[in-house]
Amino acid sequence: MKKISLGLIGAGEVAQLIHLPILKQLQDHYAVTALYDPSPSVLEQVGSNWNIPHRYTTLDDLLSDPTIDAIMVLSPDQFHGDHARSALRAQKHVFLEKPACLTLTDLKSLIEVERESNQVTMVGYMRCYAPAFTQAQSLLKHMGETRYVRVRDLICEGPWFFNSWGHVATPDGDIAVDLIDSGRAKRLADMKAVCGEDASPAILKAYEVLTGLGIHSLSALRVLIGSPQKVISAHIAQGGTQINALLDYGQFITSYECLIDDVVRFDATIEVISAREKLDIYYDTPYIRNLPGRTVFQTSTETDNTVQNFGPFYKDPFRVELEHFHDAIVAGTPVSTPLQDAWADLDLCQQIMTAARISTK
Repeated sequence: MKKISLGLIGAGEVAQLIHLPILKQLQDHYAVTALYDPSPSVLEQVGSNWNIPHRYTTLDDLLSDPTIDAIMVLSPDQFHGDHARSALRAQKHVFLEKPACLTLTDLKSLIEVERESNQVTMVGYMRCYAPAFTQAQSLLKHMGETRYVRVRDLICEGPWFFNSWGHVATPDGDIAVDLIDSGRAKRLADMKAVCGEDASPAILKAYEVLTGLGIHSLSALRVLIGSPQKVISAHIAQGGTQINALLDYGQFITSYECLIDDVVRFDATIEVISAREKLDIYYDTPYIRNLPGRTVFQTSTETDNTVQNFGPFYKDPFRVELEHFHDAIVAGTPVSTPLQDAWADLDLCQQIMTAARISTK
């Protein structure tokens, strides 16, 4: 099996807790040879912990390394577009963590650069690779016409889970102040470009939640049943950490519910209902390794009722997606979550925010 030389942009929480442990399991697929992070202390600690031989203090140095085949963009969301474009121009394949970008303008530019390159680009929508999800895709073919869909993201944030078992290296006050300031300014500018210059803190927080958490579910929803015709209504509460939206699919309605609070649970589900069938996909927190997903399929007739449980599936979705990325590079397998498809997901997030702004006036 061909081993791909991999460079990581960003050594933060998602790199340390999720991707690096999976990449260690996939040592026959990947060699993590290089790392860039703007914090020298994080760069050194993470590089040492994971035996990454080349640790770069500038992005240009990382991308100039001719031994690197592919780049994982794990940097803060506002830098995704810039970092992915730079990697593609350096003739590296790109695995891009979600969201692909924060604005459609940035995403359009990235798509144009990708089209000019001959590199593989894949968005890290890991829920679409979960065995429970692919099982649901197969079962959906046996269902009647969809009548209703409900999507839920009712969660406790990741730190509650991983603080009890792991440690995340954080910057020791050693990131350049101008980089911190410019990053914050860019993030705020991107969010205001979507939400409006006069957007309230709650509206801005809601967009952060949608692009950080909600886009996982919205992308899975699109892959499963397609994109909605329009957003009927949306409302935000709890300072932007609660979002409810109604999506119009023509013949049926989909409801999206999101709440981030301090009740320790991870209720991430997709429910599809037809006249006589119900399909449920259950996800668990990604911050504890190999927690299972499962799929439940219910069929009812006038005289019978059957419930089938599939799973629990213990294969980690992050592992599945990285195996898929490897196959796309080595064997030319079509990417299941291409960059172009991310446009519909980001556009839907923006439509939800437009509807939410109307409801708050």
